[in-house]
Amino acid sequence: MDHDNEKQWLLAVASGDERSFRQLVQTYWPQVYGTALRLTRSPEQAKDLSQDIFLKLWNNRRKLSEVDNAGTFIYVCARNLIMDFLSKKVLRTDNLDTLTGHLQADPLPDAQARMEYRELESLLSKAIEHLPAKVKEVFILHRFQGLSHPQIAQQLNISVVSSQTYIVRALRSIRDYLERHPERTFTLLVLLTAFF
Repeated sequence: MDHDNEKQWLLAVASGDERSFRQLVQTYWPQVYGTALRLTRSPEQAKDLSQDIFLKLWNNRRKLSEVDNAGTFIYVCARNLIMDFLSKKVLRTDNLDTLTGHLQADPLPDAQARMEYRELESLLSKAIEHLPAKVKEVFILHRFQGLSHPQIAQQLNISVVSSQTYIVRALRSIRDYLERHPERTFTLLVLLTAFF
């Protein structure tokens, strides 16, 4: 479709033309669904996300009047919504606790996976470095040295409840750090979904 025709098509959708919108969905559904399926590896979740993406486009259709390239615009919308979904799925506190445990596992056999894993490990290490001193100390003792909360409490002369609280604070802080660096975590989120 040439630029002028595409612009007219988008203007028609922006003005509320349902037929034009159905045509837009039919045209771009394979691209959106394919992207969602590749990133989530779940046909059901990919379908749900694709529907959400097009619903969001319809609800914000007036913005389409300012768009020059429908394919690029829809891809960016899809990428943002899928990234948001993956972030909420992966960056939950309980998932982060599991993830930090995976860093102690044997190296992955695939070279590409090992490279991505090293990148993930580096990013998490930086997040851990940003923790307050006592929180970081408790986190390292618990997650990387395998000490129980009673052992940590005895070693650091703190209560068991304090040790547990420090772990919760650490995981929340790590999650917040990752969420503040979305440009670095998007590709990692795809890898991380394999763990959960």
